[in-house]
Amino acid sequence: MKVSHDLQDNLPRVLERIATAGDSKADFALFPEMSLSGYHGRFSQAKVEAALGEIARACRRARVCALVGTGWRDRTGVRIQVRVIDKRGTPVGAHSKMVPTGGDRRFCRPGRRLRLFEVSGLRFGVLICNDMWVTPGAGLYPDPRLCERLGRRGAALVFHAINSGGSPQYIPYHESNLSLRARASGLHIATANATPTRRGVNARSGVVGPDGSWLVSVPRRGEHFYVHDVSIQRAKAKAR
Repeated sequence: MKVSHDLQDNLPRVLERIATAGDSKADFALFPEMSLSGYHGRFSQAKVEAALGEIARACRRARVCALVGTGWRDRTGVRIQVRVIDKRGTPVGAHSKMVPTGGDRRFCRPGRRLRLFEVSGLRFGVLICNDMWVTPGAGLYPDPRLCERLGRRGAALVFHAINSGGSPQYIPYHESNLSLRARASGLHIATANATPTRRGVNARSGVVGPDGSWLVSVPRRGEHFYVHDVSIQRAKAKAR
């Protein structure tokens, strides 16, 4: 999905894709990092909350659980979050980015809590961009192995919301990292990256299986929508 700096541009795209996910009989719709508010700390919290109300109504109409990347401001500062809204339009909770890059930290504070969610019988975690791969050069942070921690806590799938840009030198690290993390954690990873306007992304969107193989892999250039059936023990989900 193309992500603008303006919420008013992004909201109609999010709503349209939730409707499309519903038409495709998907259970979950995953959106890129800060795909609602835009990638900055200058957003209006009131507008974000109003937009999430519209998204909740869209989820209820489409019968889709949406995982929406956005900025979020409270009395302690700005967080980079993914907000989870179930198919009844009920807010389930949020994950705040725990390993923000140096650039992120110019406007946001790191999250402190790693959460496990359960919706429609699927137990899953949410990670945001650098939470997964702790990219060299993005900050001198220890690797908290968040994906593996979610796997040990019983997550069957991790939804990974990304806005990683297009610098091509990161492609091998980002994509091999996703494969290795899925294999080490014994779970599926579903990814959605924001699409740069003029160049391709340095981490593709798709689904990685527990053996580290890419089950879905969309092109790095252009804007794409994908639906994939993921069978996980007793739980079945369609991840967008």
